[in-house]
Amino acid sequence: MPAQKPIRRGQLISPFGVGAMVSFPRDEALMTAGLDAWTAHAKKQCPPDWLVREERLEARLGVTHLRLPPDHRDPGTGVQFPNQDIPFVRFPRWHYCHYCGGMEELSIFGQRQRCKASPWPIRNCVQRKSKPWLIPVRFVTACSKGHIQDFPFMAWVHRGQPHRDSCRLRMLAGRSSAGLTGIKIVCTCGQTRSLGGVFDFNEQNGGALHRIGYDCEGFRPWLGEWENPQGCGEFLQVVQRGASNVYFPHVVSSIYLPLWAEAAASGVIKALEDPRVWGPLSSGLVDGKVSTDRCEMVASMRNLDPKELYAAAQRKMEGIPEPSAVLAQSEEAFRRNEYDALKAGRGAPRSDLLVETALLDLYEPPVSTSLSHLAMVHKLRETRALAGFTRILPSDGSLASPRLQRLSLDKRIDWLPAMIVRGEGIFVEFDTRRMDSWIRSTRSISERIRQLNGRYNQRRTAQGQPPRPVSPQFVLLHTFAHVVINQLAFECGYGSASLRERLYCDLTDPVNPMCGILIYTASGDSEGSMGGLVRQAKQGLFENIVARAIEKAAWCSSDPVCIESNGQGAENCNLAACHSCCLLPETSCEEGNRLLDRALLVGIPTEAEIGFFSTN
Repeated sequence: MPAQKPIRRGQLISPFGVGAMVSFPRDEALMTAGLDAWTAHAKKQCPPDWLVREERLEARLGVTHLRLPPDHRDPGTGVQFPNQDIPFVRFPRWHYCHYCGGMEELSIFGQRQRCKASPWPIRNCVQRKSKPWLIPVRFVTACSKGHIQDFPFMAWVHRGQPHRDSCRLRMLAGRSSAGLTGIKIVCTCGQTRSLGGVFDFNEQNGGALHRIGYDCEGFRPWLGEWENPQGCGEFLQVVQRGASNVYFPHVVSSIYLPLWAEAAASGVIKALEDPRVWGPLSSGLVDGKVSTDRCEMVASMRNLDPKELYAAAQRKMEGIPEPSAVLAQSEEAFRRNEYDALKAGRGAPRSDLLVETALLDLYEPPVSTSLSHLAMVHKLRETRALAGFTRILPSDGSLASPRLQRLSLDKRIDWLPAMIVRGEGIFVEFDTRRMDSWIRSTRSISERIRQLNGRYNQRRTAQGQPPRPVSPQFVLLHTFAHVVINQLAFECGYGSASLRERLYCDLTDPVNPMCGILIYTASGDSEGSMGGLVRQAKQGLFENIVARAIEKAAWCSSDPVCIESNGQGAENCNLAACHSCCLLPETSCEEGNRLLDRALLVGIPTEAEIGFFSTN
């Protein structure tokens, strides 16, 4: 669109990525266009400062590289790639006049329009000198496969019967009711129908639109498909355009592990992380190894030691995983490398990862008696890439899911939009032997999780998602992360929305299980990384934070309703956890504020022993 709209680069990954509707000021709703229309970004050439290299994540997503979303660059400023604005399409297409109620169906590529001279004899805009701007309607339709299209106002008011080309619609908000039955759609042919019942929907039999013979046609307006759709046939569900289930971005993240840089000089690290240097070095291999001639050329240009540059480049090359091996990994297996690096205290001051292991013997209970490892992550870099999106139902986490919508039509586009955020964090590992002993101590623990498991997987099965077993260890880790984040927000000055959790829980390997969490700041905004979070992990501070978090978790302002709950929260997938005690902002939680139970931390009044920390 010619008019510029303010939007941050990070928002183009989430929540306003490709296919999302964005409500701009002055009553304008637009949808972020696909990668095919991202100007120079859709071509092979990419500005070096927009290129993101994260080998593990690239192999996981099956792309050659990642790119930052474009930033606006005015022409005439001497930049190589000016005018890199993100294009939008107009959606929904149906608009109405707030004065006369006249409705118009605009083109997805059209401009914003004012109300035309309406054919209504009463209350029309013919005599108005300044015609009102048309406003987008509130209702759209979507299917579970990710397609989206306008609400069929013509078919709705005519009850699925054919209508004349001369028919014009008018939206009237009457005074008979404050609900949908008070909104009437009137046609010039005399047909009238209210919007009452439009949200009626059944997953087996469809809903109100299916009863008038209107099902999904497979429209993908973000890809420019608004005529001759590919077809779908799924039931359409009516949603409000600002509803939370209209768009679920599938963001895949990875902690950068520059382990090859631990023994390298800062100049070598800077050179090998420069795409203009690493590209020629990694593409010109000799017998599977980095070319010494190219290393000498780069070293002479940057005044570096060629032998040190060659050694670091070879370590980096050997550390890049094979794409086929990473693609076959589960999310738990993908996080294993991060877990091992954080646990081992890997990294270097000059790299993007710096981990300092703390001595647990110096800490007091409950830290020393509950944890087996504690580390202060002074520096970390997280890469978040937008791999697709779903509608109606959230993604099941699989990149091969048929519900995951593509971001482009051109299969030659071998990249995905991503963003880099840097921060700091605290890594803790729980004592697995003590956790196993705690779980075996009483059957009530397994019984609570069995009920939660059944409810959680029943909903997943109904949504077409594969079952996912949830262990007591996972619920304990997840709840512990939430209460500690809430306490850290008071202690270190960061807002809770600026702190995130990253869960590491995989108990399939009895010899080397994963049972830890990373709490980190990676918001990418003006708060940045100021060292305040890492400082809270020091001896004398972290014990107080954990103790206060557990103490606060023992009481909730909603008790006894909260602590005695058998199911609450999103899809009833929480037990003793609510907004007054455990929940976090949605951007901070990996599970959408599900699978929480503070009873596993502190117990319940009748059974204190089911709390992991109650006997600590």
